[in-house]
Amino acid sequence: MSERIFIGVAWPYADGPLHLGHIAGAYLPPDIFARYHR
Repeated sequence: MSERIFIGVAWPYADGPLHLGHIAGAYLPPDIFARYHR
């Protein structure tokens, strides 16, 4: 049986208008990690 991994994603900070840094910092690293483990 394969090991299960839980990946939690942080909410983007509301310190200004949404920009690429919010998405790249909060969602891109967990997505890459999840794809690697699939």
